[in-house]
Amino acid sequence: MEIFEYKVKDKQGKIVQDIIESTSRKDAAVSLRDQGYQVLTVRKTMPTQSFLDKTRRISTVEQAIFCRYLSTMMKAGLPLAESIEIMAKESTNRKMGRVLRDLQFSLQRGQKLSTVFARYPEIYDSVFLTLTRAGEESGTLEQSFDYLAKQLMTSYELSQKVKGALLYPAVILSAMMGVGVIMITFVLPRISTVFLRLNIKLPLATKLLLTISQFMGNNFPWIIGSALLLLSALVVIIRFARTRKALARFSSKFPVLSRLFDQLDLARFSRTLSTLLKSGVPIVESIRVSVELLTQTKFVKLGKTFEESIQKGQSLSDAIAQGEGVFPGLMTQSIRAVEKTGSLEVVLEELAQFYEQEVEHTLK
Repeated sequence: MEIFEYKVKDKQGKIVQDIIESTSRKDAAVSLRDQGYQVLTVRKTMPTQSFLDKTRRISTVEQAIFCRYLSTMMKAGLPLAESIEIMAKESTNRKMGRVLRDLQFSLQRGQKLSTVFARYPEIYDSVFLTLTRAGEESGTLEQSFDYLAKQLMTSYELSQKVKGALLYPAVILSAMMGVGVIMITFVLPRISTVFLRLNIKLPLATKLLLTISQFMGNNFPWIIGSALLLLSALVVIIRFARTRKALARFSSKFPVLSRLFDQLDLARFSRTLSTLLKSGVPIVESIRVSVELLTQTKFVKLGKTFEESIQKGQSLSDAIAQGEGVFPGLMTQSIRAVEKTGSLEVVLEELAQFYEQEVEHTLK
C-alpha cells in the first residue's frame, strides 16, 4: 500500500484535502469517485520502496536514538505528531525517513503508533511492538520509549563486544588466506613448470598443488574476477535475516561458541522479560515475547511450554525447572526466591547483568 495526497470537491462544492492509502494512483482516484467526490488531483506523497530500501537496514543505534529523542520530546510536553515531524525532517537514513513520514501521515488519520510499527516487521520486533502498545494503553508512552532506548543500547553494546572479540581472529585468518592465495597464484606457478617437467615422481599431493597453482597463475584475471563476484554474492546473501540465523545456528554447534550463545540467550531473555514487566505488560504476554528472542534449540523447546504453564497457574520458576538442566539452577533459584515478593523484574535485571558479564569473560 502507498500513501497519496488528494484534492477533491464534494457535493456542496467544497474543496477537501487529505491523504488516502491505496495500491496505485488510479485505484485511489476510483475510490474517491465512488465516495461521491469530484477528483481534482491525486499525487504520491511517498516514493515507491525500491529493492535497496527493502534490503537497507535501520541500525540498532538509530532505533535507540529514535526512542531516546521521542521520549525526551514527549517528556518536554511536545505533541507526538510534532515530535515525529521534527525527526522526519532531520533524518538522513532514507528508510527511517520513509517510516517517519508514514508515522506522520498515520497519526494525522488517528492511527496508533503500534499500528504503523506493525507494518515494518523487518525493523520493529515483537518487543518493540509490545512495549509501544503497553505505553499507548497505559498512557505512559514516553516511559516505554525510554525503556526501549535502554534495551536497544544494551543489546547493541553486547553485540559490539562479541564482534570486537571476533575481529582479531578474523583479521588473522584473512591474512593467512591472503598469504596462501599469493603463494599459490604468484610464487608457486614460477617453480611448478620446472617441477612438472622434471622426469621425477612427485607425491600426489605435491603434484596436485603445483597443477592448481599453475592453473591459477595462467588464469589470474578470471580467478580474481570470480572471487570478487563470489564475495559480493556472499555479502548480499548475509544481509538477509534467514541467512544470518542459519549461520548462527551452525556456529552454535561448536563447544566454545555454544557456551557463548547460551549466555547471550540468557542475558537477552532476562533483560527483555524485566523490561516488559517494568512497563506493565502482563506476565503471560511478556513470557511469550521474551521466548521469541531465544535462539538456542534447547531453550526454544522448553520456552514454548512457559506460556501454557503460566496460564495453568504455575510459577515461572516451576515452568523453568521442568526442563532440568536446560536453564541454569542460578536462574531458577533466583526467580523462585523473589516471586512471592513481587520484585521479579528486579532480579531479572540483575540476572541479565550477570550473564552479560559472563559473556565478557567468555570473550576474553
